[in-house]
Amino acid sequence: MEDSSGTGFWESARGGGTVVFGNRAVLDFLEQNRLAYIMRAHEATANGVAVCKSAKVLTVFSTSKDHGCGGDAKCGCFLVDRKRIQAITRSATYSGGFVAGPP
Repeated sequence: MEDSSGTGFWESARGGGTVVFGNRAVLDFLEQNRLAYIMRAHEATANGVAVCKSAKVLTVFSTSKDHGCGGDAKCGCFLVDRKRIQAITRSATYSGGFVAGPP
């Protein structure tokens, strides 16, 4: 299905009353709320992070367990510092331990 109303929302093929949102809905929401981005979490993605909707919606998945993404799935995070956003991912085969920063 597609958005025939012009609002940026339409019924999802998944059914059950779920709704899909498109670029128009995202841009309207951001403008109305004086925001620059939407950051959402826990949507499984094989790379640990994803960017969509004209680079305005950022998705992070913080576990490298499969969740239907395959054995090479990664976990990720976003580092947000003022006007800079950096995506960071960790391989599913990471053996553990901590990564230490400067003292």
